[in-house]
Amino acid sequence: MPKSSVAPAATAVSPSRTAPPGPYPGGPDEDTVRTWLGGVGAQRVVARPGPLHGLHDLPAGWSLECPAGLPGHLVQFVVGGACTVSAEGEQRPLTAGSVLWVRPGAPFVLRGTGQRPTTVHRFRLTGDPVADAPLGPALCLEDAWDLRAPFAALTAELPSVLPYRDELVRGLLLVLFSALFRRASWRPDGVLLSASARYAVEDYVDSTVAQRPRVSDLARVAGLSPDYFTRVFRRTFGMPPREWIVARRIQRAAVLLQRHDRSVAQVAAELGYTDSFLFSRQFKAVTGLAPQNYRSREGRPAVGAAGR
Repeated sequence: MPKSSVAPAATAVSPSRTAPPGPYPGGPDEDTVRTWLGGVGAQRVVARPGPLHGLHDLPAGWSLECPAGLPGHLVQFVVGGACTVSAEGEQRPLTAGSVLWVRPGAPFVLRGTGQRPTTVHRFRLTGDPVADAPLGPALCLEDAWDLRAPFAALTAELPSVLPYRDELVRGLLLVLFSALFRRASWRPDGVLLSASARYAVEDYVDSTVAQRPRVSDLARVAGLSPDYFTRVFRRTFGMPPREWIVARRIQRAAVLLQRHDRSVAQVAAELGYTDSFLFSRQFKAVTGLAPQNYRSREGRPAVGAAGR
């Protein structure tokens, strides 16, 4: 058993990494990934209360020692603070924005570093000896802030007993692990957006999402020409800027549908959609559920005829 004791960027681009950091040497082949993802579902989630599930604020000096590994997968996103992971005889830092994925049976030690607490999202999956066999022992990824939203949604949704819970959990798991596999085998050529440029772009989009920001606006915030920004953005995020903006807008819509007593049409209008049918199509493409069904799983009745 384990034991637990912005402004526009000044530097717009940074050199790309030619290999993912951490003990894991590289990504598996496409057939292995396809097989593994095919077995992912809500039934494999270990959703028990405890230090290996949910959002946790860990005190300075904390540790998690598993000399024999765990029987399943441990996946962790560092929200704040920092820690280190020791696996396969190698120690790696995990700063805020980092993801750690430890596979079944892989020995590891996690320790908090510095004087600040460490805030982490964590969850576990049961193992599958056949599908897991081709995977390496652990994967560490830095600067993965775009994965924070699915992590947060997943750890919040896992304890739920509301309608459509299993469908939503499976969709979130597929989004998360597809991104992790893609990054593990990714070898981009050329430069990437710097961390400061990424934060500036994310902050700008979040503050103007209802005004439907343009790619040229994002390029200006990053201090780059639109054509060059588009190429570097795609290398950095693995998708075109417009697709990323839509996903960011739909994430905001999901929060509004959960927390506010508005109809689906009102939420769409608040986020700059003049066509509620377009909003519904994009919402379903990103989350796997129509807005009405997403609201229903939260146990909230539709608001007026426009919400249906």
